[in-house]
Amino acid sequence: MDRRPERTAPFHRVGIPLRALLLALLVAVVPVAALAASNAQGNSAQGSTAKVTKGITVALTPSSRTVDQGQSASFTVSATSTGGFTGPVTFAVSGLPEGATASAAPASLVLASGSTAQATLTVSTATTTPATKTDFTVTGTSGSTLSNAAPGQLQVLEVKRTFGLSGSVTGLLAPGVSRSLNLQISNPQNKSIAVTNLSVAISQVVRTPAAVAAKLACSAADYRITQYSGAYPLTVEPGTRSLSALGVHEGNWPQIKMLDTPQLQDGCKGATVQFTFTGTGEAN
Repeated sequence: MDRRPERTAPFHRVGIPLRALLLALLVAVVPVAALAASNAQGNSAQGSTAKVTKGITVALTPSSRTVDQGQSASFTVSATSTGGFTGPVTFAVSGLPEGATASAAPASLVLASGSTAQATLTVSTATTTPATKTDFTVTGTSGSTLSNAAPGQLQVLEVKRTFGLSGSVTGLLAPGVSRSLNLQISNPQNKSIAVTNLSVAISQVVRTPAAVAAKLACSAADYRITQYSGAYPLTVEPGTRSLSALGVHEGNWPQIKMLDTPQLQDGCKGATVQFTFTGTGEAN
């Protein structure tokens, strides 16, 4: 019997094809990974080259203001260049309440690429502007380029201010005689007022006790009032001003005249005529 050991060469030969197979798998995997990396780089390059549209972005601060009727409010409006925009920008405001107007200072801004510039937006109301809360918008334009609409809000409060009126007659009244009333206008506010109407009426005629005892008649029918005929408005600063101090000619002052009637007017002798004064105005 042949006792020589068995040869192991067949196992040695099998090892070579196995290494070749592993090498082939490694070579096959590498190109796939390289391809994935290449695709990722391509997508990143496409994203970095996307262009931002040239434009203008507008913002308003503060977003809300409160004013009295006839007063003004100021906002700061900012314009920012986006996407490399350059050029002049003007502003437009829409949605303001009736009687309100807006103006920007400066009226136009010039933007460089990527820059921001600011202007002061003043919204002025009238004394007739409704007392309400209103939303409005501000936009910036440059040629065909239009910005976003920046929101803002304006709350207008109703103003109720009072002023005083008084007056007296210098001298005595007699049938056919007229006397002027140099009205006194008292303005207790800390701002001027524009008086737009003045009116005088006789509230009462007070007879003397002797006339009452003698049953001698005298009434408002024995007198006639001529109303103020000067120009309006009358600007009255804080404090008290008379018509003469305001430069109104005496011929335009209100006047009272005692009529000369056929009836006996002895009851008007020594009588006191009392007046009621009314007026309206606007706060400046």
